[in-house]
Amino acid sequence: MIYKRIVLFCTFSVGLVLATLLVGTLCTLQTYSASATTLDEARSGGVTIAIANEPPWMQLNPDGTPAGLGPERDEAILREVGITKFTGQVMEYGAMIPAIQSKRATLSSSGALFVRPERCQAVIFSNPVSCGGHGFVLPVALAGKVSSFKDVADQSLKIGVCGGCAEQRLAIEAGVKADNILIYPDGTSGMKLLADKRIDVFANDSTTASDLQKRLSDLAVTEFVRVTGTKLSCAAAAFGKDDVELRDAYNEGLRKIIASGTYMKMMKKYGRDESTIGVGEITTEQLCAK
Repeated sequence: MIYKRIVLFCTFSVGLVLATLLVGTLCTLQTYSASATTLDEARSGGVTIAIANEPPWMQLNPDGTPAGLGPERDEAILREVGITKFTGQVMEYGAMIPAIQSKRATLSSSGALFVRPERCQAVIFSNPVSCGGHGFVLPVALAGKVSSFKDVADQSLKIGVCGGCAEQRLAIEAGVKADNILIYPDGTSGMKLLADKRIDVFANDSTTASDLQKRLSDLAVTEFVRVTGTKLSCAAAAFGKDDVELRDAYNEGLRKIIASGTYMKMMKKYGRDESTIGVGEITTEQLCAK
């Protein structure tokens, strides 16, 4: 059934983004036509997965097909419910929810977005697919001096975060000044900011931060630190508000690959065993609750 939906489209400067995440934004209203993607439509026409440029977790193959842990996991889950055609679109994290709302993407890859109450107002999430904490990569000179977002704020350090990610919100809530928060489009770009000394601290989820530090920096001059004072976060696949049938099918496929052992094999293949802690115990409803 086709209908009109009212969506908020906002334009603002980077500084205003950071400030208004807490106090609101000035927005304009725009309408567009949309319709729910049914399971039968997904089975016949396939799905488009929104992915970040974060190899080896998410990427596009030279032929345009999605690859990496997140998309591989998504495909295994969706094949269990009869969906066998997949395409991918690379985009920044902050663009994923608008892409899902406008039907440019059917879902976000399972490891791309953490489930947050504010995001639950805009999209619906599958059951948690991976869980973990947050991590910093910083110069060895700061080792022992920075282990929390409050430490970053108190020492007036510059921190790099991905746009729209949990770390951006945590930095703001801890009191980090807007001018000290730099947004990077992907992990590789963020690590370059650190190498170029444009930021003092690189922030991401703990597993990603640890992996990037090992792959992209000189281990003699940087250190990985697990962030203290934050709750466990869980990532899941996001769908349009009306795609309940498709989301429920995804949950069924997830249940099946967990039961068969396929899920754990994939996590071990990419060295993300620790990201399974909390999966099957923490619910999406709990994560969406304010």
